[in-house]
Amino acid sequence: MLQKWLLKIQIYLLRKPKFKKWTELEDKKYEVLKAVEDSILNLPEVLYGYLSTALRFKVNYSKIYWKDTIESFYKIHGVTSTIRKIPITSNQSKSKEDKDHWDYSGRLYYLYANIIASAYGWTEDQISNLDIDSALAYLQEILTDKQLEKEFIWMTSEVAYPFDKATKKSKFHPLSRPYWMVKEKAIRKAPPIPKSLLPVGNVVRLNEKTK
Repeated sequence: MLQKWLLKIQIYLLRKPKFKKWTELEDKKYEVLKAVEDSILNLPEVLYGYLSTALRFKVNYSKIYWKDTIESFYKIHGVTSTIRKIPITSNQSKSKEDKDHWDYSGRLYYLYANIIASAYGWTEDQISNLDIDSALAYLQEILTDKQLEKEFIWMTSEVAYPFDKATKKSKFHPLSRPYWMVKEKAIRKAPPIPKSLLPVGNVVRLNEKTK
């Protein structure tokens, strides 16, 4: 019972982390989701790792019911998630990819910190203590500038205008954009069938046996 209350109190007192801590939690969250997806037997160990990264004091999870552990995961994720709906993160689930083979635990922070430091010249201490939403907004603006610069260079090259044999003309082929810059396509619903076009009489279902 003591361990359960220790867990609950820490979650109740939990506040939104700074940027570095958030990236650590995102790395751990990825491991949890991957373990669930692949049905890995060490899921409890991976899940405990996520909780331990978020909480300040050590908890003996063997004394905690599994249901309470799962609920704690969702509560922590709710507290530590971003507030703004930033495309670079909000659309991420629709473009899931396996991590690079040269990836390592904790790389997410250093990857992001390198991008921000290269653009603004900020120190590691300044970057690690950034507000989560601000840091992600900076990241998106940096990557957007780089993408638009690539597109401008692409437009000035010959490879952007392949020859179309059908029209016998060169046609501009735009450079592909990352998932978060692509507008989501709305699902077009089929228009309702006018009542006057519906069949008249009793409906006979082929899968039902007639008596």
